[in-house]
Amino acid sequence: MREYPTQPVVGVGAVIIRDGKILLVKRGNEPNKYMWSIPGGIVKVGESLIEALKREVEEEVGLKVEVGDVACVSEEIIEENGRIRFHYVIIDFFAEVVGGYLKPNSDALDAKWVPLNDVDSLDVVDFVKKLVEKIKDERKNIYIK
Repeated sequence: MREYPTQPVVGVGAVIIRDGKILLVKRGNEPNKYMWSIPGGIVKVGESLIEALKREVEEEVGLKVEVGDVACVSEEIIEENGRIRFHYVIIDFFAEVVGGYLKPNSDALDAKWVPLNDVDSLDVVDFVKKLVEKIKDERKNIYIK
């Protein structure tokens, strides 16, 4: 159960950077509906983090990826009327495209390559702004508050 969970939900995301651009998707579901973020989704029971990320990226944007090291770890806790509506722990990995064609599917309303310097001009999820700042500054911290 994603809404009003009894425990945190584990998610994964793909930080895909090519030619100074990052791949972003426009979210089609809550939380953060209509905002731009990185592609990813929820880990299923019995699925490894890497398997989940490969599946989610292919489902969401039609790309096959090779997964690298951890880019960051973040959390999303959204309270509503005194209750926790969403609670995600998200592990984002660097990834490289190895096949497929970019096409928004499933949860993504749109997908596009955005120059790192232009990310602030979009309505992006807060942690993505922090992640891009970290990447541009070459900071090595993993946890993003």
